[in-house]
Amino acid sequence: MLNRDLPSNDAPRLWRDDDPVDDFNEVPADRIFFAVKPPPATASSIARLTRYLRDKHRLAGMSIRPDCLHASLFLAGYHGQMPPGMLAALSEAASTVRMAPFRVSFDWVESFRHRRRRPLVLRGDDGTDGLIWLYDRLVSATLDINGARPSARSDITPHVTLLYDEKAIREEPVEDISWTVSEFVLVRSLYGQSRHITLGRFTLRG
Repeated sequence: MLNRDLPSNDAPRLWRDDDPVDDFNEVPADRIFFAVKPPPATASSIARLTRYLRDKHRLAGMSIRPDCLHASLFLAGYHGQMPPGMLAALSEAASTVRMAPFRVSFDWVESFRHRRRRPLVLRGDDGTDGLIWLYDRLVSATLDINGARPSARSDITPHVTLLYDEKAIREEPVEDISWTVSEFVLVRSLYGQSRHITLGRFTLRG
């Protein structure tokens, strides 16, 4: 499927926020997490792909807003529930991460199966290895921070969530969507508001 074949104005633009790191806990609080975000042009391509898939598979779930699209690294905690000074410590630790910019690539979609909400996600194979390497460096940098409990490496599945729907979609190839990752961010996701606040940006340097 080619991006140039995707319709550009075929459906209402319905957006909702993503469930960062996909832990699916119904916690009524703002989530704070590290993530990689696509640049605006790539986010627009992902949004067009999502609209195409919504129509193709007759999905009812609202698409993730382009400015909220991201690949999660790990959940840092919940606003108002983190130890004093933890945010500052996380930012300081993140600024020490050393890694060269890398290319990330996604070339298929599938639905994760979990209870009533089934995220439709972009996936990749070797093209997402850089996200794992960045996760490893970030975990090493934050090991000594009180309250930081990143997911186990074996539980990390690099992806970008497109929408949530009751209907599950089987694995399906799409044309490669890729970009060069030159930074990662610390984000506060406002609960129920479909909005992200960037708390910090960290440039990748080799």
